[in-house]
Amino acid sequence: MKLLRYFSVFVFMGLSCSATAKVPVYVAAYDYPPYFSAVLQTDLTRELITLLNEHQDSYVFRIQVIPPTNRHKALSTKGCCDVIFFESPLWGWKKSGVGFQETIPLVKGNERLVALKKTGRDQSFFDTFDGKTLGGVKGYHYLLGGELLASDEVEEKYTTYLADSRMTNLQMVLGGRIDLTIINDELLAALKGSNQINVGSLLLSEKVSLEYKLHLLVGDNKNISADTLQRLLRELGRQGEFEILFRRFNMERFQIYRPTTTR
Repeated sequence: MKLLRYFSVFVFMGLSCSATAKVPVYVAAYDYPPYFSAVLQTDLTRELITLLNEHQDSYVFRIQVIPPTNRHKALSTKGCCDVIFFESPLWGWKKSGVGFQETIPLVKGNERLVALKKTGRDQSFFDTFDGKTLGGVKGYHYLLGGELLASDEVEEKYTTYLADSRMTNLQMVLGGRIDLTIINDELLAALKGSNQINVGSLLLSEKVSLEYKLHLLVGDNKNISADTLQRLLRELGRQGEFEILFRRFNMERFQIYRPTTTR
């Protein structure tokens, strides 16, 4: 009788564990503020992962930090990750040969040249790169001279300093160590009023150098599909979580996915 009782307990425990087991989903994250950055207190990727984990019981989302140069490999068949958040399919994905699916775009962003404000310096400063050092980030893509170039291609054509972080680029511009860099408007908006970077000391080009839409990309044959991820996002949106998230980072004007109004 005791043996039967113990056996029943083990069976119950086994069923309980299998019923509550969550499928792990690894999110590739590289330095791309305000979407992900180790030097910021928080970012959109970490906050979105928290929301996804709090609002459903089927999956557990976990961050896997990678360098920007490894993002395509991370979603490959043998890669370490299942998805990448806030990414444009135009940034080398078609050339990479890595199979992926995408959600509908969440964000419409812009990039522009920035430099240090100085007396007598105006918009004409951005007309030429001659005699200037341009700051960039390893693994990024930039639209320069009408071409979408990978960072190593930028380095071949221009006098360039490639850092590991866009925040480093900004700090180097403000410190006079490089002449100009390319920064996304979303980061400038998120930094407005912060103590980390004095955005008011930057001269911003009036000309947008690149416009893009950011999706969540899912590797083929991974632990989650783009359709399932889209459904989870829609459920968050219907609860008003998206509006709260983007408002927190001063990014409402970049948000294009509004599940409360989109079917």
